[in-house]
Amino acid sequence: MKWQIARLLKESTRKLEVNETVDFSDAVKKNPDIKKLSDVLVTGVGLIDPTSRTISFDLSIQGEMTLSCALTLDDVIYSFDATLNPVFIWDIEKYDEDSEDYLVKDHIELASAVWQEIFIQIPLRVVKDGAYEELERQGIEVISVENFEKEAEKRLDPRLEVLKNLKFED
Repeated sequence: MKWQIARLLKESTRKLEVNETVDFSDAVKKNPDIKKLSDVLVTGVGLIDPTSRTISFDLSIQGEMTLSCALTLDDVIYSFDATLNPVFIWDIEKYDEDSEDYLVKDHIELASAVWQEIFIQIPLRVVKDGAYEELERQGIEVISVENFEKEAEKRLDPRLEVLKNLKFED
């Protein structure tokens, strides 16, 4: 998923088909959130515009990542399917730093844009099916935030229990 701009322009093609399976195992080693990542299928098309000196991609990425369950730390397979529309520009005069476009010099490297999208797809928390039941079998009670707050309102802090018996005069 790496192309030289000069070669693309020389071939006079305006459309670039992408249909590749990519291995990101080296990047996964640097990310402790992902235990394992399947090969990622990247499909789509790139449109080359020599006048604006850009190439715009319309991509779909699909794969599965293995994450840790937030409750049991067991492995959970999380499937993702995302769309990605990176724009690469090779004219520094037309490049806007505030845009999400990628400024490139002589070649386009699509893998880094795909990896960024995979990283965004990582959920903050994932819970495997049956995790709550498994915890209850182990004797661990899982309560909701609402129930916890209700119980906390009913209980009196033992450090403040002495104040309960004080009588205030008007």
